[in-house]
Amino acid sequence: MNRPITFLVWTENSPGVLLRLTTLFTRRKINVESLTVSATEIDGISRFTIVIHTEPTLAATIGRQIERMIETRRVFVFTDDELVHREVALVRTSITEERSHIILAQHPVAQVLDCGSSGYLLQATGTEREISEFLRELESDGINEVVRSGRIAVTRTGDYDKDLTRSMHELRPTATEGPDF
Repeated sequence: MNRPITFLVWTENSPGVLLRLTTLFTRRKINVESLTVSATEIDGISRFTIVIHTEPTLAATIGRQIERMIETRRVFVFTDDELVHREVALVRTSITEERSHIILAQHPVAQVLDCGSSGYLLQATGTEREISEFLRELESDGINEVVRSGRIAVTRTGDYDKDLTRSMHELRPTATEGPDF
């Protein structure tokens, strides 16, 4: 059964890493639902958060292949219940001021960033489901522009060891066996 799987990958910040990572998924015809890359607290290291829907055994296989990439420092594979995850959406809409108060009261994940003669620029921060519900609510009022970020995530417990000088198997021998279902 396909489930959402999130990969947290720490790599050296070098050209071509993104291409090599995405190739591992596209070779298997797996759609990457979300991909976010950011700098980390360690200079020269980037963190990828990659979300796919697949079988746990295939996710484990891909995790092992990512681990073998030269630039990869750490790889973890998680299910949604092991993570706290969020995304951000910016929405330009032509709703009225009265309607904006109603929508913002119904959706505490949203706030007004700017308002002008062309309408409101709203920001919503929450889970993918919360953002989608917020956007569905705005559809009837007319959405002029939407941009959504990819998922960002951390583990609930912080139990992964980010010591990038030691091997993954030494730190967490079952890390590449895939998530427990």
